[in-house]
Amino acid sequence: MRLRAALAATAAALAGAPAMPPPPAAADSLTPITVSLTSTPVARLHAKYKVKAAIAADPGVLDVAEQPVRIGVKLATECGGDYEHTTGPAVLNQHLKPQPSVGRAYEGTLTGWGRPTAYGTETLCMFIEDRIGRVYASDQSDQVDISKPCTTAASHYDKADRSLRRAQHQLRRARSESARRRLKRTVARRKRTLAADRRKGVAACGRGVAL
Repeated sequence: MRLRAALAATAAALAGAPAMPPPPAAADSLTPITVSLTSTPVARLHAKYKVKAAIAADPGVLDVAEQPVRIGVKLATECGGDYEHTTGPAVLNQHLKPQPSVGRAYEGTLTGWGRPTAYGTETLCMFIEDRIGRVYASDQSDQVDISKPCTTAASHYDKADRSLRRAQHQLRRARSESARRRLKRTVARRKRTLAADRRKGVAACGRGVAL
């Protein structure tokens, strides 16, 4: 999924007040910060969920920010006014690399991950904040389905994969010809099971979710 956020006027930052986000838009003089989040719309419970953030800011927009400036993204049923007051597992929480330079436009890309902790539809709550907690950009326009069917199908795939690996390990250690013939049949059967479970997993989770 791709999410664009552009928010937080410099005047609000100078006043030390959290910025209120306008509707998503491309970067320009009225929306000087853009953030594009890339992730999958479906996730497995308790499995790694990756988020990539591409950040761009107009020259001077972050000049007044107390460094280090960071980006934080959490999965939550409801976003708070800032990162600290949003309840949910973090999927990205890093300082911008590199940090913004005074008077210059900014571009940077960061990747993080976290583990969803509950089934249901969660919002990706994104905030760009400075060291003292002032919000320069925020967005809550994208949602993620923490899917039970996906989690179940992926668990079946994981189990089939472990079963195949055990059989392959046994085959490598087998000495008698009869044991090797038996284990070769077992490996072939478990490969078919793994392939079938993979198709089911992709159907339930989508191609972007790791199995």
